[in-house]
Amino acid sequence: MSAPKTGLEMYQQRLVALYNKQIYTRLPTPAFTPLSKDWIQVFQEEAQLIKAVIASQSNSTRLAVLLGDSLSMWFPTALLPEGIFWLNQGISGDTTGGILKRLFALDAVEPHAIYILAGINDLKLKTPVHVILKNYQRILQELQEKHPTSQLFVQSLFPTSLPSQFLSFTIPNSQINQFNLELKQLAQQENTNYLDFHPRFANPSGNLDSKLTTDGLHLTPEGYQVWQFALTQTESRYTKGRDENYQKWLQSSPEFKLNGKSYRWSSYKVQPGETLKTITLKVFGTDEFDYCDLIAIRNQLISESLQDYQNLEIPTV
Repeated sequence: MSAPKTGLEMYQQRLVALYNKQIYTRLPTPAFTPLSKDWIQVFQEEAQLIKAVIASQSNSTRLAVLLGDSLSMWFPTALLPEGIFWLNQGISGDTTGGILKRLFALDAVEPHAIYILAGINDLKLKTPVHVILKNYQRILQELQEKHPTSQLFVQSLFPTSLPSQFLSFTIPNSQINQFNLELKQLAQQENTNYLDFHPRFANPSGNLDSKLTTDGLHLTPEGYQVWQFALTQTESRYTKGRDENYQKWLQSSPEFKLNGKSYRWSSYKVQPGETLKTITLKVFGTDEFDYCDLIAIRNQLISESLQDYQNLEIPTV
């Protein structure tokens, strides 16, 4: 961040100056740029605050963490899956080595889930893959040691579309694909969940879909909606115990039971304007995501939006 461009940015920067007992009008422009240590201090204080808020509540609220670089950092708060407390611990430009050095910022809390997305900046800096994976391994092991009850989710790197008119460097998708294979093996070795979100962002050529990116690397609001759906699916399936075995069963079984009712799968053609939510509401009388995801699992959907006249299988009583 450079000099403020809006009133809100100026207000926030003046508050930071006061917090640090500095005179705003005496600050040089570079002082407006937060350093890694500044972000870590914010992360620690946010963790302390959310710990106090959760402790004050009578009901148990799920806490999840986004841990990563600028992709996580800029995740719109309005798109984070609902019904969960979220801590966003993303720092722009950060690497696996940088993340490893700041895991202590989570010491105050015991998250239910930690979603890790890291490595793209390492590849940009041409860090050897074995070094990146070693850092990743140490991250996972330290998190497992400090947060033994937390569920860890390692997310695959997303595809890129580089170089672009905005970014001159390149990170070949062939390199990302190979890295993801090795990352998956590491996650399995460390008994950690691996989430292959890469295909959700790729176009038929394997590059980052142009509708989902601002510059060939970072995401548009539509790109974050794709990520939101992926995270919401993960949260729903994990909390409902809908693991891979359940998903395979639901995809092949002609019927299933829910809330005392028996349902059979029937063919259905999507009508113009219909979404996964509207169809779920029609079928179940509710559009809660846990119900939406039953249809998503059966049809292997990775988005709430549907194609007009697309053929689906939906539950019928």
